[in-house]
Amino acid sequence: MENETAFRIILPAMLILFIAHRGYYTKKYGDADRNTLKKRDEGWTTKLAGMLGFTGFIALLVYVFYPDWISWASISFPLWVRWAGIGIALTGFTLLQWAQTTLGKNWSDTPRMMREQSLVISGPYRWIRHPIYTAFVLILSSTIFVSANWLIGLSWISMTILEIASRIQYEESLMVEYFGAQYQTYMKKTGRLLPRLIR
Repeated sequence: MENETAFRIILPAMLILFIAHRGYYTKKYGDADRNTLKKRDEGWTTKLAGMLGFTGFIALLVYVFYPDWISWASISFPLWVRWAGIGIALTGFTLLQWAQTTLGKNWSDTPRMMREQSLVISGPYRWIRHPIYTAFVLILSSTIFVSANWLIGLSWISMTILEIASRIQYEESLMVEYFGAQYQTYMKKTGRLLPRLIR
């Protein structure tokens, strides 16, 4: 019972930290619109991802305040798996901060091309093209382990995969459009979300 209470505190704390982290950098680089050359229009995938995120958020609130209401979606994970989920999230936060620091002013809250944007290939970008999205997957997929609840976990995981797939497709076409052969060469040396085993 003590462990369950701990997870009910840690899980929302993780998501609050995730939102706060994103909010901090959005505020720090919030004038990106003035420097934008081209950006993605939000389509149906973003709206569907938003609906899934809302479902995950409501399920999370129920899990925290009225856990019996959502016990029908529980998964019987061993205790070590649930704590491992927290480890996965911490790994994601570490990667997220590393990638964010490496990008600096080249970061934007939405896929776009900005004036004077440079192609960043240092830090985690040396091995993977989208380490921030890798971090998103680690952090938000950990919810299924920490909560031991498939409704919470699958809502957040589905939202993340759907939104990331759409963003990556747009971002990579944009980078090829603006950076041309330089980015195509970079693509051959790196993986999208995980390092390439063979270059």
